[in-house]
Amino acid sequence: MAGSDSVLQSIKHREFAYLLSGARLKILQNISKQDIGSIHLENMNQGDIVELPRWVAEILTGLGMAESQEESFASEVFKAVNREQMAGENQIAGLRSDFYLKTRRYLAFSSGMANLKPSMSGDLERTKTLLYDLVALRLRKILLISSARFPPNDIRDKLTPEEYEIFDTIYNLLQSWRRAVTEGS
Repeated sequence: MAGSDSVLQSIKHREFAYLLSGARLKILQNISKQDIGSIHLENMNQGDIVELPRWVAEILTGLGMAESQEESFASEVFKAVNREQMAGENQIAGLRSDFYLKTRRYLAFSSGMANLKPSMSGDLERTKTLLYDLVALRLRKILLISSARFPPNDIRDKLTPEEYEIFDTIYNLLQSWRRAVTEGS
């Protein structure tokens, strides 16, 4: 389908920018000057808190040389599910615009880590279950809101770019159908 290709392309373009965004790390062991691709790293000492491009942070974390100083993704997903449930059936809670980008990176990184450390598999599966619940909740609400003649004015602010593309497509399709069946020609 053409629509699904455009969503995937949009995600891939935004994911590239996301990988270049900063991530806070705590350095777990001394790291001497390094060149990683076009990134030049200065000496870092154990205990230092640094901000590096996300893709470099993933490498250092995967090697056990650093740990993330950001909220755990599992915790973020749990909070998002709770906010969504509390918002009620006709309201949608706001979600960070980079949430699904973070989701893709988390799943890719954690799946690789779970292969290396099978003890992480349980946490990964619990987080995946919460993610499926969140996506199902939000899609139901997006469908409901997109079927309204007049959706809330702040709908774009509460949806991620990917979700808004889904909302906009469905809303326009339903408005077109509504006009076709009510105008008689």
